[in-house]
Amino acid sequence: MKKKILMVSFRLPYPEYKGGYILRVLNIARILSRQYQVDLLTLARKEKHSSDLEKIFNKVFLFSHGPRKEYLGALKSFFLRKPLQVGYYYSSEVNHWLKNNYQNYDLVYFNTIRTAEYARGLKITKVLDMMDAISLNYSLAKEWQGFFWRMIYRIEIARTLCYELDIARRGLFDKLFISSPFDKRYLEEKSSSLDKMTVLPNGVDQSLFYKEDIKEKNFISFFGKMDYKPNEDAVIYFSEKIFPLIRKAFPDLEFYIIGINPSKKVKRLADQKGIKVTGFLENPYQLLKESKLTVAPLHFGAGIQNKVLVAMALGKTVVASRIGVRGIAGAENGSNILVEDFNNPEKAAQSIIDILKNAQKRERIGENARDFILRNYHWNKAEDILFSNISDIMK
Repeated sequence: MKKKILMVSFRLPYPEYKGGYILRVLNIARILSRQYQVDLLTLARKEKHSSDLEKIFNKVFLFSHGPRKEYLGALKSFFLRKPLQVGYYYSSEVNHWLKNNYQNYDLVYFNTIRTAEYARGLKITKVLDMMDAISLNYSLAKEWQGFFWRMIYRIEIARTLCYELDIARRGLFDKLFISSPFDKRYLEEKSSSLDKMTVLPNGVDQSLFYKEDIKEKNFISFFGKMDYKPNEDAVIYFSEKIFPLIRKAFPDLEFYIIGINPSKKVKRLADQKGIKVTGFLENPYQLLKESKLTVAPLHFGAGIQNKVLVAMALGKTVVASRIGVRGIAGAENGSNILVEDFNNPEKAAQSIIDILKNAQKRERIGENARDFILRNYHWNKAEDILFSNISDIMK
């Protein structure tokens, strides 16, 4: 009989196209379900779980958690001096259910620090997938926000870092996972007691490695979830500061912003000449393949940027900021990716102009990128790491 694992999520991991968090949760659940029986315990605002989730999970336990509960939880956390996000996603109903049912499982797998509170007091083998060092993301993000959010981030950065380190030091979990070596090193610099933390990288769907002859069209692209603050900031900055400079050299070149849920600010970029905002596409990869190159001019973020992994897997030259590439161990500037300082618009624009003029170099970097991702960032590699660590702590 298979051993049983309960996965705990702070939001409904569906549909899959909605972003990196959901992709990671579902792919790890798929891997675990090959050897274990996996159930899901999750919060949702208004959503109802799809039958598609039942193809992955044995059972789905869903608890409603609307905006009123979220804001009251964040307010309570403010006075308890805990990260606001922990309170925002905390549900007493989930906590009660878990305390009464965790004995039915052999392991509980928590996703991000936003679910870590539920682990307290559970006498069972526990894993926390931190995914990213959220405090690192916030420490960079605050410089690119308005006054209100700068104040929120100032509160949240210190609390989140303290919470992340406290989790590691207290031994609340038998194993900690994180998506990138950079984030791991960042936390290790703050604490020497992270021996239970292992890098568990993201992967790319195997179908993206399929090669086909596709003729490039006269546009460049950005790919990502477009209501996500780092992505919104990146495309606005690129559209206003850099793309107009590139258009001086290539007047007919277009910039495609590809991704779901474009915010109002992102939608307004389509008023600029040469910029197209696609919104949801059934197959965004086709458009990415047709672009001359993709850009990832992120000012802030943490962990592995899936948008960069996907573009590289498709054989595209990616021009990324250091923030956009630093989570990808082994990515090499000039070989399988181009790393640029987007804070210098003139220099960044000229670098993109130069590579646009050199189709042979773009093809070489794209081929190297595809090969690099195939060797290092597919879910089979994550599977080996995951099963090795899970089996060790479940003995």
